[in-house]
Amino acid sequence: MPNAVERVEEFLKAYGMDPSFTDVDACARAFQRDMERGLQGAKDAWMMMLPTYLSLEGEVPEEEPTIVIDAGGTNFRIGLVTVHPEGTEVEDLSVFPMPGSQSAITWAEFIEQVSDAILPLTDRSRRVGLCFSYAAESLPNRDGRVLGIAKQVRIVGFEGMELGRDLSAALEAKGAAGVRFVVLNDTVAALLGGVAELRDEVFDGYVGLIYGTGVNTCYAERPERLKRVTTPWEKGDMLVNMESARFDGGCQGEFDRQLDQASVDPGMCHYEKMVSGRYQGEVVYRTLRQGAMDGLFTPGSSQRLLELDGLTMVQADAFCARPYGNGVLAGICQEEEDREMVYTIIDRLVERSARLVCANLAGILLQTGAGMRIHRPACIVAEGSTFYKGHLFRGKLERLCAEYITGRLGRYYAFRQVADANLIGTAAAALLNP
Repeated sequence: MPNAVERVEEFLKAYGMDPSFTDVDACARAFQRDMERGLQGAKDAWMMMLPTYLSLEGEVPEEEPTIVIDAGGTNFRIGLVTVHPEGTEVEDLSVFPMPGSQSAITWAEFIEQVSDAILPLTDRSRRVGLCFSYAAESLPNRDGRVLGIAKQVRIVGFEGMELGRDLSAALEAKGAAGVRFVVLNDTVAALLGGVAELRDEVFDGYVGLIYGTGVNTCYAERPERLKRVTTPWEKGDMLVNMESARFDGGCQGEFDRQLDQASVDPGMCHYEKMVSGRYQGEVVYRTLRQGAMDGLFTPGSSQRLLELDGLTMVQADAFCARPYGNGVLAGICQEEEDREMVYTIIDRLVERSARLVCANLAGILLQTGAGMRIHRPACIVAEGSTFYKGHLFRGKLERLCAEYITGRLGRYYAFRQVADANLIGTAAAALLNP
C-alpha cells in the first residue's frame, strides 16, 4: 500500500502537476531562446522584451534631491530622495489612495491630482522619477505612453497618453516650468535601487526580480542585441523589461489549464498563472478540490475541502508554517494522513514554482554571460511579498539556484534585498538618465 507521499505524487503526475515535469534546464534554455526572439521583435515571441531607454552607466549623483512617485496597486506614494555619501535619504514621503482606485476619474482629473501632489515639492527639485506599475511603452525621451490600467484603478481616456508630457504641461500651467520626468516600471526600479544602494559591493551585472502578486524580471542588454531599438543609442547596455509573466514554455497541468480558461485573459501569461502569489492559491485550491473528489483524503476532510469556496496562497502558506494551527486548512484536516497529504501537495506546487523562477533567472545569466567568476557574482535584487513572506518558496529557490545555476552552469549570483528599492531606484533612474 503506497504511503501518503507516494499517493500524492501519483495523483499529481496523473494530472500533470508534479514538479518533476518541469525540467529546469529545458525551461532555462526556452527562456533564453524566447528572450532572443523578443529582442529581435519576432511576432511569435512570448515575452515582449521591452526596451526602457534607461542605462546603468555612470555614478549616481549625490546631494541632488529628486522627486519620486510610486504609482502602483491601490497606493500612490510621493516624496524626495537624496543620495548622500553615508546613505540614501527618503523624506517628505506621503501616501495617498491611487487616483482612480476609489471612483472612476478622467485622464484630465488624474493629471490634475498627480500634478497637485508634485507641485509643493518643485521648490526642492525639478527632476521627477515616476515608477508606473501598469502597462506603458517606454519612449526614447524616457517618457511612458500608457497602454493599460489594472481593473482596480479606473481612469477614463488614458489610452495612448504620455505621462511625463501631460504632467509637465500641467505643472507649467501651475507655475512650475521645466519639470523633467523619467518613467519606468517597478521591476526596473528594483534593479536600479540595488545599483544605487549597493555601491560598496562589486557585481558582474544586475537582475531585477519582482515575485509577489505578479512576476517579472529585467536586466541590462548589450546594444548590438537590441534589434527593436531604431532610435540611436550611444550609451552602453540598456535595461530591458522582459515582461516575463508572458513566458509560455512551462509544462502546464490540468489545474493550470482550468485556471487559465476561467481567467479574464485566457491564453495569456501562463508563467505568471503558474507561479505568482495572485494565482498560486487558486492552483492549490483546484488541486486539493480534485484530490477530495478523487478520494485522496478521508471522507470527513474531503467533505470539508469540497465545501471550501476558495483559497489564497497566504492561507496555504499559513498551513505550512503551522500545520496544527488555527488556519483554514489546519481545521479541515481530520486525520494525520490528510494533514501530510495537504502539506505535500502545497510543497510540490511551490517546488514547481521555484523551478520555473530558477529557470527564469538562469535564462538571463545564460543570455548575458554574467556571474562566471566566483568572486564577482551577478546581483539579483528581489522584491515582492511572495518572495520574502512565503514559508516554503525562498528556501526552495535558493537550493535550486545553488544546484543548477552554480552546480551545473558554473555561474555565481547573490540575492539582495534593498529597503525602499522602488523609491531609491526611481530616483536613480532620473539621476542617471537626465
